[in-house]
Amino acid sequence: MVRSKLEIGGTAICILQFAISSVVFITGISARADVFELKGGGRVEGQIVATADGDKSQYVIELTAGGRLTLPRSQVARIDTTTASEAEYQKLARSSPDTVEAHWKLAEWCRERKLLGAMKQHLARILELDPNHREARTASGFRQQSGEWMTRDDVMASRGMVMYEGRYVTPQHVELLERQKETKGEQADWGNSIERLRRWLTGRREDRVVQARAELETIRDPAAAEAVVGALRREKDPDLKRLWIEIASRLDHQVAVDALVDRSLADPEEEVRYQSLEYLIKSGRPGLVKPYIRALRNRDNEIVNRAGAALGQIGDPDAIGPLIDALVTMHKVKVSDANADQHAYTFSPDGSAFSFGGGGPQVVQENFQNPSVLSALVTLSGGASFDYDQEQWRRWLAAQAKHNAIDVRRDQ
Repeated sequence: MVRSKLEIGGTAICILQFAISSVVFITGISARADVFELKGGGRVEGQIVATADGDKSQYVIELTAGGRLTLPRSQVARIDTTTASEAEYQKLARSSPDTVEAHWKLAEWCRERKLLGAMKQHLARILELDPNHREARTASGFRQQSGEWMTRDDVMASRGMVMYEGRYVTPQHVELLERQKETKGEQADWGNSIERLRRWLTGRREDRVVQARAELETIRDPAAAEAVVGALRREKDPDLKRLWIEIASRLDHQVAVDALVDRSLADPEEEVRYQSLEYLIKSGRPGLVKPYIRALRNRDNEIVNRAGAALGQIGDPDAIGPLIDALVTMHKVKVSDANADQHAYTFSPDGSAFSFGGGGPQVVQENFQNPSVLSALVTLSGGASFDYDQEQWRRWLAAQAKHNAIDVRRDQ
């Protein structure tokens, strides 16, 4: 064994060199190599091995070329780890000739071992040497179109498609996706702002209460709709609930409209329902009757009547047909708790209600006359009234349609 020093990048490094006949291979070392880049310049290839004294201030490296090298950790800039396949590939590549056949053989070898970066390099070199090499073209993702080799990107580009976040879409779709990203970012910012202002509204500092109300008064951005509606849905304070409704009424966004419609129909406070509907009517938004016409088919008879009252206030004659259909509606009603051992079958004389069963609550299907719906019909008809006689109302509407441009559609 001969002790000598190796000068690498200006750093003296101690090496233990062995005669070829006396090289000792450490068991358990896999066929792999790491590349140690030195701070002073230079590279060393090998694998770190454990030392008996456990000195962590230096690396003991089994060199790829043979022998061992001790390196102070302070001299190592970084370590690039190389797998066994990568180390073997480096040896093969250094000895391989620059021919189509040799590069194809190496490309296949790399593909089998999933060294895709190296495989692509060899395929590219093949095409430089032989542009018409069919196997290399195919493996590189080319397809032959009208006698020309084209990449998938080229083919998709000829169809007006572009790559966006790993998939091909139209340029118009890219613009839409970018706008959606921007909108989500704006909505997130508004969410943070609304939460902050909500805290200030009920805080102890009067100056922040005043500032919060001033900032809320200026909100007109439709991107704030999601945050405002979220605050409205979570709000328990009646006064602040009305504040969020007022803010939502200023936002030109369907989310805000839907929230106000929902509040006008389902909020337990009459004043909140009235305020929500009033703001909607004042906004003059087209198509406002549609959600209320849908509500005429609600399972809850109270919602049906509230929808009828709202349609009467909105005043759109397109609602007349659906209101006629909703004059009398059928709903399920729980009437009693029955003995589990009894079975009852009950029918009303006119067949409008019935119940059956036993062993639990009894539920009946019952027809309900809806006074708010009737009131809306009288208002929209200009004073005509046929009480709850739906057939009479339908005949009246058909007669009106012959002389006026009333939309008699029964559903929207």
